[in-house]
Amino acid sequence: MDDGPSFAQEQDLWASIGDELKMGIPENSRIREQKQKYLRNKSYLHDVTLRAEPYMYWIAGQVKKRNMPMELVLLPIVESAFDPHATSGANAAGIWQIIPSTGRNYGLKQTRNYDARRDVVASTTAALDMMQRLNKMFDGDWLLTVAAYNSGEGRVLKAMKANKARGKSTDFWSLSLPQETKIYVPKMLALGDIIKNSKRYGVQLPTPDESRALARVRLSSPVDIQQVADMTGMSVSKLKTFNAGVKGSTLGASGPGYVMVPQKHAEQLRESLASGEIAAVQSTLIADTSPVSSRSYKVRSGDTLSGIASRLGVNAKDLQQWNNLRGSGLKVGQTLSVGAGSSAQRLAKNSDSITYRVRKG
Repeated sequence: MDDGPSFAQEQDLWASIGDELKMGIPENSRIREQKQKYLRNKSYLHDVTLRAEPYMYWIAGQVKKRNMPMELVLLPIVESAFDPHATSGANAAGIWQIIPSTGRNYGLKQTRNYDARRDVVASTTAALDMMQRLNKMFDGDWLLTVAAYNSGEGRVLKAMKANKARGKSTDFWSLSLPQETKIYVPKMLALGDIIKNSKRYGVQLPTPDESRALARVRLSSPVDIQQVADMTGMSVSKLKTFNAGVKGSTLGASGPGYVMVPQKHAEQLRESLASGEIAAVQSTLIADTSPVSSRSYKVRSGDTLSGIASRLGVNAKDLQQWNNLRGSGLKVGQTLSVGAGSSAQRLAKNSDSITYRVRKG
């Protein structure tokens, strides 16, 4: 897999997706009803496509690479409104809303610290694998495939068997399926028609910006999410959304060996990791036997006061006070003292877990 965007790199994202939407849209009351519901809330369509954009470059690229219908990229809108933190009453999770047992069947790791169902790379791979398997089962019929993805192949096969016994058609529109599934496929088709013909419907899709596309930055060792946030200028909450599979504050520990960040931050982050500007969380515990009052830190290129404070487990204001800093400005090579008391002392008393070994910078 490429670490950067793999779809529509030189074109308008939504126009490119629209060009690839080739499923026929039959005259159907169920499709009309869902289309009308979406068109009554055009601001939602704008917001959800904006939320989808960072993920969409890679997802669309994977769908195209597998020669699958581009309409499938719209399913996370139907499933979760592209919210990787979404969880259903049945404990389905992530943008593809995969239940625990299905996730395990498709190799999605689910532990105390990592849930691959919320990882955009892992979950998309599993969802597309699943739909390819279902499509073979249903002889290449994509509407039946999508229906089975929603309700399970058992329900669809049972409905087809019942129709056959009555001499009825076994196409999707003729089957007796759960109400949720009856509108699930029409929602996908309605969205496809709207996105393909957004101008005709008066829907303003967001102006794409490829720099927002998520890129995968590989990690040779675990790093703290706050350090990545400081280095990229992103908020921790946004980083956690893009890396929703990780439950704790350490990236690359028990989950995947990569972090997903917008393309515009990827190269800087790679350079920072390679140069050691972002310290790796030690994989084994390192005893810090020195008194808290004697700890020090040498400022390196790219460091920020808040980042250093987070790395050392102290309060940024305390760090300012201990070093008589009037502002947050720092100089490369400057040595900061970490004084006794306050949050540093509490850290030494309460934490038996990860510490940081300061490396030469």
